[in-house]
Amino acid sequence: SWKRFFAGLIVLLILIFSLNFFSPQIKNYFYSVSSPFQKTFWSIGKNSSGFIASLINSGSNWQENEILKKENQNLLAKIAYLESIANANQAQTNISLACEDKNFDLSMAGIMGFEEQGIVLIDKGSENGISKDMPVINQQNVLFGKVFEVYKNFSKVMLISNKDSVINVEVSDFDVTDEGQENKMPVQALLKGNGGTEVYLDLVPINEEIKEGDTLITSSLEKVFPKDLLVGTISKIQKNDQKPFQQASVNPFFDVKSSDYLFVITNYPEI
Repeated sequence: SWKRFFAGLIVLLILIFSLNFFSPQIKNYFYSVSSPFQKTFWSIGKNSSGFIASLINSGSNWQENEILKKENQNLLAKIAYLESIANANQAQTNISLACEDKNFDLSMAGIMGFEEQGIVLIDKGSENGISKDMPVINQQNVLFGKVFEVYKNFSKVMLISNKDSVINVEVSDFDVTDEGQENKMPVQALLKGNGGTEVYLDLVPINEEIKEGDTLITSSLEKVFPKDLLVGTISKIQKNDQKPFQQASVNPFFDVKSSDYLFVITNYPEI
């Protein structure tokens, strides 16, 4: 038995020595074999922890962003409201100064929408004293058109660019330098709508001289619009000596997109 004891002891010592001697090699082998799996599990664990953290943070950030977004929208709404009031007051002041010598009674209206065929919807109607065919201008005395449909609380305005719009205008040269030109009779013509926001000058006698840059203002020949409202400028002339009349492209002064308020002249042509 003592021989077996010593033999077992020797084997145990050899085994301990072998483990200590080969331990680095065994560990290295083990790490080499398991490293791909460890990297995968580490990566998964890191990403999952980051993902979970991002979910937690994103939930918190989302709530914060929503709160900030709502606060920002409220501030923008207040700013827009204050600017709207300021713009309305300024528009009312400007039009009052522009029309104080013409005795116009004006009703200020906001633009509610624009239709491509040259129709504008405003927020004043019969309840506000608006009637069909009343002229519509902006604060700079620029002609937009006339009322053609009236409801209780809103109206439709036919712009001068509507294809059914035909108005009498005068061609004025505000850069007169030649002596005696002041007494020259203004050139009379028709302004016609071409759809959208386009207008053109028609039926200009072939013997009349018009130039690019000449200004068009309203004529009171038919009493449809007050005299001397601003209309636009001539941009390109189409002239053929074989025809009795000439035409011209026109850059209109009115701009629906940049206008917030319009003014309906409620006492024309009675004045």
